[in-house]
Amino acid sequence: MARMIEYDGMERINGVLTRLSRDAIRQVVMAGAAACVQETKDNIVRYRHVLTGQMMQNVAPGKYHEDYGSGWVEVYPQGDDSRGISNAKKAFVINYGRGGRRTDKTGDKFITGEKKTMQEVVSRAMQAESDRIIQELNGG
Repeated sequence: MARMIEYDGMERINGVLTRLSRDAIRQVVMAGAAACVQETKDNIVRYRHVLTGQMMQNVAPGKYHEDYGSGWVEVYPQGDDSRGISNAKKAFVINYGRGGRRTDKTGDKFITGEKKTMQEVVSRAMQAESDRIIQELNGG
């Protein structure tokens, strides 16, 4: 299950990022990904979706992608659990429900229902990393 986040305030950050190297852009994106991983794990606990802990333990950034002047990464539960069930598939079913139908344990939108909070958490982490890199580039 891919976590796709779009930002309204990214224009400001993108203006700064265009002056940074590819490595710096990757650092900023990965700082956001790390914050997204932690917030996703916190949501798994908050919504009580921890039975074995395997889905939560395997939330991680996927492959880093880059394009001219930009970079992105998807964050999702990766791998399979001890029974061979895809953690991403489990997260998808728990998030959306089976066939779109909600039950006591599925369909609670534990991932997609927290979009605004996730945007804020990721944006703060990216901004902090960007500020750190710019300060470092300015000799301080």
